[in-house]
Amino acid sequence: MRRRPPGAGIAPRHLAGWLFADLFLVLFLVALGMIASDGTGAAGAKKAPKPSASPSSSASSSASPSPSRTAKGPTGLDPRRHTFAVSLSSGATGRAAGKGNLNAADRKKIIAALDKEIRASGDGRRIGMVITFGVAPQSMLGAATDLAEDVNATLKSRRPQAFCGGNVGTRPFWSGGSADRVEIELYYINACEGQG
Repeated sequence: MRRRPPGAGIAPRHLAGWLFADLFLVLFLVALGMIASDGTGAAGAKKAPKPSASPSSSASSSASPSPSRTAKGPTGLDPRRHTFAVSLSSGATGRAAGKGNLNAADRKKIIAALDKEIRASGDGRRIGMVITFGVAPQSMLGAATDLAEDVNATLKSRRPQAFCGGNVGTRPFWSGGSADRVEIELYYINACEGQG
């Protein structure tokens, strides 16, 4: 029987970051659900009337939202993630190691991709949370995480109006793969105060 050579695979200490990311996301969703709750809860929700046999009444009842929902969905953070990837110029992962070292072309690509995703999936909502994965081989783990952090800072500084206030959670992480690429996950807020 052959044993795996030492150092093969991903070290458990790197997997701890993934566990932390998942726990952070769950905690964030629970907190937002408690804060942004519309207050009706299960006890206060009204039962939807049963549709009758006539086609006109069933069409009108399915078009109107239930009492506990707004036209854009329930209040709080939308649990559906919207993911997009951006390929950056060669060497972007290494340049980001000093933080704030993305070049102008890479910033334009990132902002253009964000704008495209917001047009496609935003429905007039603002961003409530961003998780960015710097993609690189494991040997460049630190540089890839720095790249993800730079991308998050770029998103917030170049498109502040897209976020629900200045206290939006952004988290940088590493994901294995070829260098000089980021994967961005957006989570929208369905009802952001001051959103018009």
